[in-house]
Amino acid sequence: MLFDANAFDQDKTEVERLLGMKAAGKITLIAPSGVLVEIQHRNTPARVQEIAGAQIFAVPLELDDSQQKLLTRIRTILQGNAKPGKHDADAHHVFEATKHGGGYFITHDVRINKTKRTDLEKVLPPSLWIVTLTEFLTIYDRFDREC
Repeated sequence: MLFDANAFDQDKTEVERLLGMKAAGKITLIAPSGVLVEIQHRNTPARVQEIAGAQIFAVPLELDDSQQKLLTRIRTILQGNAKPGKHDADAHHVFEATKHGGGYFITHDVRINKTKRTDLEKVLPPSLWIVTLTEFLTIYDRFDREC
């Protein structure tokens, strides 16, 4: 699963649980390549820098035509009425989640989760779910009980 840096700037108990799942080999955490830039920002909390920085980072690759079209569609949805380029980093994060798979993209970005999730779901593959950390843990628990 892929994550936004803000996934680790949440409830400490939930973050520790997620990291425990990773340590137990139950999940793999991958950061979109742009998250590295975000966690290096001076305003990023040290705890988030430490946790996110210890994860696997996706490597940016050249995009083929279909991938470029999907990125453009995601960028257009997230931009909405905002200034052009304002949400490009978020668009790249969501795109990389589709490109690298993983099933889930954990983010607490309100624009992505609340405002644009429905529109994004129309262009993203059905195999990718955009979720908050709490939503992911709820889904995981439900699956774990059923299996």
